[in-house]
Amino acid sequence: MFAHLIAQAMKGKLAIWLFFLFVSVAATAQQWSIQAGTNLTSFDFKNNAGKTLTGIKAGSGNIYSIQYQRKLVDTSALLLKSSPQVIYFNQHPGLAKLLGKFNWGVELNLNQYNAVGDAANVAYSYQTDYIGISPSIQFTQKLYRGLSLQTTGLVQISRIIHGNQWVNNRYMDLIDDVQFNGILGLGGYQVGLQQSISEIMRISMAYRRASSLSSKEAQGTHLSIQASSIVFGITIQPLRK
Repeated sequence: MFAHLIAQAMKGKLAIWLFFLFVSVAATAQQWSIQAGTNLTSFDFKNNAGKTLTGIKAGSGNIYSIQYQRKLVDTSALLLKSSPQVIYFNQHPGLAKLLGKFNWGVELNLNQYNAVGDAANVAYSYQTDYIGISPSIQFTQKLYRGLSLQTTGLVQISRIIHGNQWVNNRYMDLIDDVQFNGILGLGGYQVGLQQSISEIMRISMAYRRASSLSSKEAQGTHLSIQASSIVFGITIQPLRK
């Protein structure tokens, strides 16, 4: 029994050591991306019985972002350095090659999450602007002649900076609405294609999907947000010195 516990503890320490090993490798490959596109957003209002309120339709808005990325493991830099981490990856080239396909990133974004609807012949709409930050992990697989497939997992932490609800020919400020103010957490993914057009520049097109991690409650209703986005981007990777 004690041998089993010791073995489990050693496995846990090994996993922690490998994690910090991966993160601590000095990666020099970095890039900046600017993206812009369109959000198609659905507001999902549910009552206490879990029934979705009808009449709300998806609305469109804009998405803008700037992102900084670095390789998780820069395989080309391994040839220029000497350290325990570098020696480890040089001894395990398959692992280094696999991890070299991953980037970690941090994105600053501005999203417009809008919706429209009607109830009892009364039309209304929601117009919002959220500013947020998104950490992400991206996997890139080269396809053909500078064309690559990219898949990204992301978490987005946002806060509303402007919002209005239009109903009965009146505008209501959403900044003080408990279902819209505070922190909005979303989780999602992005899938797209990237094409190199020069040594330092690439263009991309991607589909992004993000949904509320938890709903917000007020007056017996629960609000969740789902956004589907088409984004176009330009990526700059500075040349190594």
